[in-house]
Amino acid sequence: MGELMATAIFHREFNWSRPKGLGFGAKPSDKAQTFPRDFIDRAVASGAATEVPRKRKKKAGDGSARA
Repeated sequence: MGELMATAIFHREFNWSRPKGLGFGAKPSDKAQTFPRDFIDRAVASGAATEVPRKRKKKAGDGSARA
């Protein structure tokens, strides 16, 4: 299953609407903003934003310490 949400840093204002009329808008900011994946993909493609990689959670027992 694909990611539903994504995070990006917006360098300029960006507005986009889905074909059925639901729209999104982001203002430029140094802080990461989270939006639906399709909105972030289009903002990155237009040069308005840079995607922030997701932080991966460590699984239990992934520590490097050995007994």
